[in-house]
Amino acid sequence: MEKNKGEATGGISLIEPIEFEPYVGETVNTVLRIKNGKRTQETEWFPDKVKAVPRGNAYCIGNGPSRKGFDLNKLKATGQTYGCNALYRDFLPDFIFSVDARMTAQMCLDNVGRKTIHYAPSLEVNRKHAKGMLHLIPNNPHWISGNQAFWTAGVHGHRNIYLLGYDFREYGKGQLNNIYQDTPNYGERHGDSIMEGWLKQFRDMLKMRPYVNYTVVHDNPPDYLNYLQTGKDNGNSKIINYNQFEKILTPSKI
Repeated sequence: MEKNKGEATGGISLIEPIEFEPYVGETVNTVLRIKNGKRTQETEWFPDKVKAVPRGNAYCIGNGPSRKGFDLNKLKATGQTYGCNALYRDFLPDFIFSVDARMTAQMCLDNVGRKTIHYAPSLEVNRKHAKGMLHLIPNNPHWISGNQAFWTAGVHGHRNIYLLGYDFREYGKGQLNNIYQDTPNYGERHGDSIMEGWLKQFRDMLKMRPYVNYTVVHDNPPDYLNYLQTGKDNGNSKIINYNQFEKILTPSKI
């Protein structure tokens, strides 16, 4: 199991690098039994049945509006795709993630896990309707589903990870705040704020895996995306636009 050597000092959590180790599985708490006032925690070993091998780049697909109009099929030739939630309605990535109970249940009804690798938290994996459909998010950091994508791409061993549709904010009422807003299991999305918690998870990831390069693809990046590194700059993040990204996907032939 990978280990994060972070320590807490004066109430501040220090983020230190994770030593990369191939993922083989983990022990998960399953049932808590209470009998005669005595609590017994049952556990279960979940072996890694995916056995993912990194191929090319990792393309993590968020559902923010900044990716609207980009043809995701262009990603298939040069790497592996990681996505979340309702993405499967339009595009089936190599790996997909959900953490919300209702969304996960709907994805199970739609047999997503029989078409691709569907990752979810242990609570969802253990539900009756999910048997044989879901895989445990490896070493789950308990992040939002979109951020679980780039977390797991790192667990799989990818060293070059691209993020599309990661806006880390909503733009306000009457704006497109999510590709799938106002659809089942999403509802209205009318906020107008930066999702600081989501953004912090990404900034923490930069420090956890300084040996991985993270590239955010965005044509009009908000100012906060220019300040992803906090404290020591590990030099492992950058922003490019979609024209630059297209050139990476289709390098010129000499």
